[in-house]
Amino acid sequence: MSKICLICEGSYPYVVGGVSSWVQELITSNPEHEFKLICLVPNEEFIDIKYKLPKNLKEIKNVILESENKKSTKNFIKNKNLKSKEFQNKIEKLMDFKNANFVEIMDIIDSLNEKEYGTAFEIVTSKGFWEALVEYYKKHFSHTGLNIFYWTQQNIFTTLLKLAQLDIPEAEIYHPISTGYAGFLAALASYRKKGKVILTEHGIYPREREEEILGANWVDKDLKKIWIDFFYFMSTLCYESSDKIVSLFSHNRNLQIENGADPNRCIVVANGIDNEIYSKIQREKQEKFSIGSVLRIVPIKDVKTMLKAYKIVAESRKNTHLYLIGPTNENEDYFKECVEIVEQLELEENVTFTGRADVKEYYKFLDLQLLSSISEGQPLSILEGLAAGIPCISTDVGNCRELILGKKDIGEAGMIVPPTSYVELANSIIKLYDDDEKRVLFGMNGKKIVEKYYTKDQFIKNYKSLYDNLVGRG
Repeated sequence: MSKICLICEGSYPYVVGGVSSWVQELITSNPEHEFKLICLVPNEEFIDIKYKLPKNLKEIKNVILESENKKSTKNFIKNKNLKSKEFQNKIEKLMDFKNANFVEIMDIIDSLNEKEYGTAFEIVTSKGFWEALVEYYKKHFSHTGLNIFYWTQQNIFTTLLKLAQLDIPEAEIYHPISTGYAGFLAALASYRKKGKVILTEHGIYPREREEEILGANWVDKDLKKIWIDFFYFMSTLCYESSDKIVSLFSHNRNLQIENGADPNRCIVVANGIDNEIYSKIQREKQEKFSIGSVLRIVPIKDVKTMLKAYKIVAESRKNTHLYLIGPTNENEDYFKECVEIVEQLELEENVTFTGRADVKEYYKFLDLQLLSSISEGQPLSILEGLAAGIPCISTDVGNCRELILGKKDIGEAGMIVPPTSYVELANSIIKLYDDDEKRVLFGMNGKKIVEKYYTKDQFIKNYKSLYDNLVGRG
């Protein structure tokens, strides 16, 4: 038995979705191992368990990333370490997120402990931090406003130092499910020689954050580069400390290497599902042509594009219904906007938001599955639908093209369209609506693809081997 510490950021067990389901399956399918879990969450309200926790999950440690703004005035005023030139030099070096000296960076981060320097908030509100920040600002960012520069750096460093001062649970293996803050904690565990590290990236974290930041209105345009460099910086730390770096498909492995990961540590382990469950679902024909999407109602899934596409479909193909299958409470503002679009498009009778549901009940009768995301890894929902014999139309993101079109030895299992193009999505839906033979063929091919390449047994066997090899039991 090994003690394995999984590190999740904003997902399991508090969010229902593909990554969380993957974590649940990983723990449940390795009963011989004892798991601990570090959950990085934005605030207290986020902590609401959505899964039945496995018996071999022995500990959950929640870490709230929201700033607590706590300082001890007695220690804060008298702490000479916060006024030293050595401290200021450390902060300046940390602000250079392009610094590639892994050992130097980890030495500095590890040295900024609470005993010597105080809490994270005490550090970032100290005079020494301010003076280091101003010096770095003058050298590199004097073209932008000092005020916004300061608040950006305080935000970054408060979280970074709070994690650096965390008491990390003991384990033999640390397994972050992304880079970012989760990967940073794993890098700390490795640096402190607490255990080995396996990183699994479902998507490429810094690239996803970069897309969000470039399109965000809340980040000053002159400071977007700081945030982007920071997320790549954390990925570099995690790559440097990881004994094995896992991606779900070869394209993402290439991106990891491009971002600095050691090719000799990078491997591909595809997702897998319980094919016995989904392939044996008894299909039932509904009176209406049923179109469905298994998803969380959040912006990255681009539900609005799907609704616009379906409006075109519904105008020419009257006998249809769209089911949006999944939780609606993760981003309530976005869900409200989607409901308003349904009303504006006069689709209330044609569209159903199911909320959290047993997806197998919908796989019984769906004629077609959709995915309109602007970013994905290797979606479990597509694999489940294909295993159930449902053809899929997906945007060309993540591994979706390979899943649907890439297995030349079997054939195609659906269609691929560009992201955000609701007209092309609508046209593809109409083509498959009108072509019964192609839908049947795509459905048969989908079943074969999952059975050959994406089973749960293959997925679990690979991780059992990884765990055993890292602790010398393989």
